[in-house]
Amino acid sequence: MKKSIIATLVGIAALGGATVGGGIYADNKLKQEYYLQNNPDADKRMKITLDKFDMGLTSGKVSWRGDITPDLCHQDTKFSIRGEDIITRGLNGYTIQSKVYLIGEDNKEIFQLDGNTALSWGGELDSKLTVPSGSRTIDTDEIKWEAATLAVKGHKSDHQYHLDNFNFEWPGMTASHPDKPDSPGYQLSLKNVKYQADMEKGDTTAWRNGTSLFTLDSAAFKMGNQTFDFAVDKIKAESKQSAKDNKYAMEGQSEVENFRINNIKFDRIHYNLNLRDINGEGIDRINKFFDRQGKECVDMNSPDTQKELMEAVKTFLKTGIKFDSKGNQIYLNNSAVKANAEASIPPIEYKNDEQLQQDLLSKLKYNVNAEVDKNFIREVLKLASQYDPNIKESDLDNVVKEMATALNAEVTEDKLIIKRSQ
Repeated sequence: MKKSIIATLVGIAALGGATVGGGIYADNKLKQEYYLQNNPDADKRMKITLDKFDMGLTSGKVSWRGDITPDLCHQDTKFSIRGEDIITRGLNGYTIQSKVYLIGEDNKEIFQLDGNTALSWGGELDSKLTVPSGSRTIDTDEIKWEAATLAVKGHKSDHQYHLDNFNFEWPGMTASHPDKPDSPGYQLSLKNVKYQADMEKGDTTAWRNGTSLFTLDSAAFKMGNQTFDFAVDKIKAESKQSAKDNKYAMEGQSEVENFRINNIKFDRIHYNLNLRDINGEGIDRINKFFDRQGKECVDMNSPDTQKELMEAVKTFLKTGIKFDSKGNQIYLNNSAVKANAEASIPPIEYKNDEQLQQDLLSKLKYNVNAEVDKNFIREVLKLASQYDPNIKESDLDNVVKEMATALNAEVTEDKLIIKRSQ
């Protein structure tokens, strides 16, 4: 009986020791990989100082301060945040509830964010950050905003966490300034801003396949003296990046339902852009350059930096690049401008700067087709005449002739047709 009791106690002690030891190891990894303590792989533009790290067996509290320096060459330009975290250690990993505060120049907290983060033992990150709704008056400017949320998912690589999925939603905000004798007031509003990005997991210093989508329901800006009134409705921009055989492609499509400047309204706006056959080695060089910017001061004007960037350009030219932009259009009072373009640069061997310029000009192949309705030009002149009395709608014929001469374009009864190729 005594032996069984002793054995049980020894087993409990051993299990407890393993749990405590494993907890200490996990907590040290949390410090290094989440709070970036003694982490040689961490981006030095974000420095976190732990004021308190108090972890028990299953829970704890952490107080920290973060200093963010966007450019390591300008250490005097930075902003700070402060955080209070409540951490729970469970069977699946850590759960972290956070209060994050933006610190102003007078060291006062001017903004609060609420966070909830889950870190799995397998290295997965799932986090949601919320900016509570609120308002602020700065001098006579009044700003009101609705609650915004940012949800991210990521994974651990190279002793730090990297994002794979990004989802931002903001119902909107308003800002206003009253009219004054010495300055006009204004009104600004944004409604339903959303941004989503999704990328495959992989090497964090390499290009990863993925998609992104940005939408905005509406934005408006109006001056109190009525001289300028701008509004835009339904913006949508989506992109896709992909890799195959160490060559990369980027595809982008944008559309705007309409935008208005004073009483002139543009609508049915479409813009598309595709880049193909981008050299993978060049992408790797650029990514490593950006990674180095997060570790040290990189002087963009130094000869070494210029040489490094030129080496990246040479790798792109070595295999050539293809480009196309088709289906582009914009309407104004049922008159339109439409354009299609495609271009390619064949593989070029870099010899020297002068030879490179000559090769680019001689080997570049392109085909551009555009049509401009004369009524579109007339409507633009109407808009311009509101700001410059020297511009008149009656100038249409002269403007069309000048454009045709400058662009070597064909003029028909109702259009300006531009065709260029090489």
